[in-house]
Amino acid sequence: MKQFVLASVIMMFSVGVSAAEGGYKSGETAPPQQNQDAGYKGSEDTAQTPISRIRDFRQGGYVTLEGHIIEKLKGDSYKFRDDTGTIIINAEQPAFKEKTYSASDKVRVSGKVYGRGDQTTLKVSRIEEP
Repeated sequence: MKQFVLASVIMMFSVGVSAAEGGYKSGETAPPQQNQDAGYKGSEDTAQTPISRIRDFRQGGYVTLEGHIIEKLKGDSYKFRDDTGTIIINAEQPAFKEKTYSASDKVRVSGKVYGRGDQTTLKVSRIEEP
């Protein structure tokens, strides 16, 4: 019985000592963001994409474009242009967040890609100034 109590006491103290080793160790430097394997990587993940590259994106892929809304088509459809080409965007009124833009205003649009090739469109969820 004494051996059992002695062994239990030793185990309690040894667990306490090993637990003191965990936690945060200061003085270490974090790896650069581009070398991380998982998790949030900062602006690298949300960089703008040129129109010329989204023509083959997967359906529903989320992209951000910077350029100009150059023409209102019918309904909620607009023609959008960047340095690499033009695309039709569908932007409902809430996406504008009560702001008005002209063709000379540079804007950033974010939304989901639909279609392939020349039939590619962008369903915009947000329009803002860059």
